[in-house]
Amino acid sequence: MTSSPIPLIILGAGGNSLGIIDAVQALNALEPRYRIEGILDDIPANLGRELLGCRVIGTIADAPRHAHCQFVNGISSVGSFREIPAIVARTGQPAERFATIVHPRATVAASARLGRGSVILAGSVICPEATVGDHAIILQNTTVNHHSRIGDFVTLSAGITILGYIDIGRNAFIGGGSTFLPLLKVGEGALVGAGSVVIRDVPAGRVVVGNPARELPGSKHGVHEA
Repeated sequence: MTSSPIPLIILGAGGNSLGIIDAVQALNALEPRYRIEGILDDIPANLGRELLGCRVIGTIADAPRHAHCQFVNGISSVGSFREIPAIVARTGQPAERFATIVHPRATVAASARLGRGSVILAGSVICPEATVGDHAIILQNTTVNHHSRIGDFVTLSAGITILGYIDIGRNAFIGGGSTFLPLLKVGEGALVGAGSVVIRDVPAGRVVVGNPARELPGSKHGVHEA
């Protein structure tokens, strides 16, 4: 007997949420699993907007009205990523109300571990013994290699190569097309610019960019807590 689809609310009406909707639709094509109830977004102009047939029905503060639903966060950009912990907290929903969405064309090794509320989009690969934390967003065609750890609230943009034994700290943002040598650490709240080749550790809160990646002068930011 097939169970009823799980009602789902997506946070954010940006490009990441398009990828989440695509993943949900692909999952449902195999077996009905989710029913997207709508999108919550705090930009007033987005109220009533539709993304791939899914409508913005309210703001983040409206999340308690949908306590029968599961939730998943799609909000992350260079300008907003440090606010993700606070955005998730503002929903007022416990950890078990957040769904982990894995596109059916993503590959997740049996020995890999995925946290609650995380998103793995099409073409991405999570290799053996890798760990992905809670509320991480991993966009298309990104590889997280063996024994690497992706912290809570991390964003990995499209086309990234994370080699083995790498630690990406909580709430970091990694720009698309970046490559990381093995055994590196990226600190909490750090930003790695698109296309960077990272060959040394990145301190918490810093911004690095380039090949090889170098710190931008005056780039240190305060580390945000949820």
